[in-house]
Amino acid sequence: MLVKEACALREARERRARGMTIIDGAREIGRAMEARLPLDKVFYVKGRQEALLKRLSAAKIETIEVSGKVMEKLAYGGRHDGVVALATIPHIALKDLKLSARPLVVVLESLEKPGNLGAVLRTCDAVGVEAVLVCDLQTDIYNPNVIRSSTGVVFKIPVVCGASEEIFSFLKNNKIKICACAPAASQSYTGVDFKQAWALVLGSEEAGLSGFWLPAADTTVKIPMKGLADSLNVSIAAAVILYEALRQRQN
Repeated sequence: MLVKEACALREARERRARGMTIIDGAREIGRAMEARLPLDKVFYVKGRQEALLKRLSAAKIETIEVSGKVMEKLAYGGRHDGVVALATIPHIALKDLKLSARPLVVVLESLEKPGNLGAVLRTCDAVGVEAVLVCDLQTDIYNPNVIRSSTGVVFKIPVVCGASEEIFSFLKNNKIKICACAPAASQSYTGVDFKQAWALVLGSEEAGLSGFWLPAADTTVKIPMKGLADSLNVSIAAAVILYEALRQRQN
């Protein structure tokens, strides 16, 4: 029964109903522990991930030994780490955020693909983004695919979901300027002084940003494109602009 209930967490409806998610892999579970995410149970195969199991034991987290065949049912996509965890989904509100005097934050609108969201989160972690604000949610933030593609940093970076209007008000109240990325913009992303407090706003590559964020932005920028393609994958676009922000902030 426990295994069946754990496998059910692959479904978004079950995650919402139970307020829990499933975490594949030792690295991702380790990062969840570092972020003090409440782990409920951890299934493991004997003889695997012994260092992690010692950490789990020290933290008094319940561990359950299963056979390799059972682990194949629990693990996702041929993952063979031999360890899977169940965890309580964190809930962070805008009012809970503690930002610096000149933060760099990212706003994501209507991202549909878990892999893209996870990849953006990895870049945000790499460059020191202080928070990721997600509006018009199209994918579950704690989808196991997001957890895996983010390598677990989804637990480290504060990720807040909210309506566009609510997030816009938060940015304005905290004097954070809004930089929207749009292919039709006239200014290159290199023309922005990212040493100030900025929110970079990105939409999906299919639809781009909505009519809400483009007029709400303090500036709009583009990434120059010389080939036939008229847009980049959103995770690539995020990386290009955020690393420019990091370059400026390090100088």
